[in-house]
Amino acid sequence: MTIGTSQLVGTSQATAQDASQQHAAAEHTHQKSGHGDMSGSHGGSLQMVDGNKVETVLQEKGIMFAFMTSEGKAIDASQASGKLTLHVGDNPKKYSYTLKPLKNGMVGVGVDLSKVKGIMLHMNVQLSGVASSPLEFHSMGKVGEGAKLSDELLISLQSTCPASGQKLGSMGKPPKVELGDKSLFVCCAGCIEKVKASPDQYLTKYYKSSGKEIRPGVFEATLADAEAIAKQKVCPVMDEPLGGMGTPGKVNVKGKAVFICCAGCAKKLAAEPDKYLAQLKEQGVTPPEFK
Repeated sequence: MTIGTSQLVGTSQATAQDASQQHAAAEHTHQKSGHGDMSGSHGGSLQMVDGNKVETVLQEKGIMFAFMTSEGKAIDASQASGKLTLHVGDNPKKYSYTLKPLKNGMVGVGVDLSKVKGIMLHMNVQLSGVASSPLEFHSMGKVGEGAKLSDELLISLQSTCPASGQKLGSMGKPPKVELGDKSLFVCCAGCIEKVKASPDQYLTKYYKSSGKEIRPGVFEATLADAEAIAKQKVCPVMDEPLGGMGTPGKVNVKGKAVFICCAGCAKKLAAEPDKYLAQLKEQGVTPPEFK
């Protein structure tokens, strides 16, 4: 079943909680955690909790948390257990879920959030088995209407100026040209008007282009892959953000397009395709057909 704003259904049984008790818990945990606008390696939001970093990742198919030291080193969460109490927007009804370790090294729960995209979710978390003492913290966020890539990654996917053909970055920081709900970059200000004069021509060229084969079975991703990369976010082999090591690679895995942080990950992906497809599925990612 799909979650609406008045109903929440997940893989764990949800039970209503007393609103006044949860409100008090939220105030208590706010004192122990710090919220910020930082972005984590899994595309979620970061906050400090008792001297460690916690990344909250909200996807249509679940809620996940990653734990790191203040220096950014991953903390083992394989023995973690705990409880998540959630309410949606201004709805006072509370729901309780059991948090468990996931295969990707995070802690989380599967729950269908597809119908509450864009609505603020408030989460109180109680967790043991991660730090030396139990953790309690409050987190909040929204399931995005659509993930966005950084300008740096979009530039690497586009690679060249549509007007001049020059390598982007060869003449300084590439200016960004907004064309409806998409954008293109140009090598210099002198190319802006040329692109604006024929937007459909250039958008079609770059957003439908196929990447060159950089080694057998590994293709360079292009702007045509931008939406799929935004949804996948991280390399399934290294668990590194896509784009963190340059332009992502694209591999055909049983007819599906899977993106990797570097060409070196292709061998492991080819050796255990079912493992990595299952891992992506667990993270709520459905790879598109390979084209």
